[in-house]
Amino acid sequence: MFRFITSLLIAAVALAGAATVSAQGLTKVQISSFDKPSYGHTTAVLIEANGFDKKHGIDLEWVFKPARVTHADFAIGRDKITIASALLSEANRRLKGVKSVYLFNVLNGHSALLTSNPAVNSINDLEGKTLAAVTVTTHYSLFRYFAHKAGVDLSKVAVQSTGLSGLATYLMANRADAVQFFEPSYSKILVGNPGKFKMIEYFHQWEAIHGAPQRGFLGVAAHESWINANKELIPKIYAAFAELSTWLPTHHDEAATIIEKEAGVPKEAFLMALSAARYPLDVVPAAEIEGNIKALFQAGIESGHMKMMPDDGIIYRGRVR
Repeated sequence: MFRFITSLLIAAVALAGAATVSAQGLTKVQISSFDKPSYGHTTAVLIEANGFDKKHGIDLEWVFKPARVTHADFAIGRDKITIASALLSEANRRLKGVKSVYLFNVLNGHSALLTSNPAVNSINDLEGKTLAAVTVTTHYSLFRYFAHKAGVDLSKVAVQSTGLSGLATYLMANRADAVQFFEPSYSKILVGNPGKFKMIEYFHQWEAIHGAPQRGFLGVAAHESWINANKELIPKIYAAFAELSTWLPTHHDEAATIIEKEAGVPKEAFLMALSAARYPLDVVPAAEIEGNIKALFQAGIESGHMKMMPDDGIIYRGRVR
């Protein structure tokens, strides 16, 4: 079972500025993440359940919070390392003077719209309609990018901002013509409501636009101060995530059983997400996909998420593997 760390303990460790040691002699590292349902929570669940962190000599302690709180706490340094680090959010933090660094990628991008409105069959049909989304996320920023590339005038779309828990309410109550989701939420809804909603995907357009598959989206980032004090821990943290990326392709059923127990996502729903490649694990050091990352930053500029490229210090160039 997961250890939910209290805010007082988080603050105390943050002030200490150093990792601690568990009773088993393993170095403890706290990592913040969006709470369930989210990519970060799902990844954490699978690593924890299999002990991939401890196998590589480290004890990862996961701190789950609402999206806005996670972003704020990492930005001000209350949390020193996070897997809530979507690249565009990280770029904006860096541009605002937060000395955070993207260590390695964990998942590539994927999100989609769900709708029961027969008049909405693509993102081009959204003008004059309402859309509900968690607008503080990189998922939404990239939706804006794809909508722009498709010629959608977003000034003609009534966007209603909500939290993760509010998305399903908007969809089920027909309070919006379309709702933007990311996994495991939309597979859960599709399984629980067969035939009721359409899924509108758009991330596949990246390859048509750029001539190569999309890489780099959600990964692990840390403050420079933490990195300078804990460089030897980074390969161990990376190894835990890399172990998951090796294990998952041949253990879909086991993974889905774990997610059902720990995240309340029906087994069938997570199996659907895995089989449809909507949980795109891609654990790779940031420096090895620098070109892909900068292409994503450019998309962020075009979508209005940020005004310019962050400096090159955002990409970690130390030893990861």
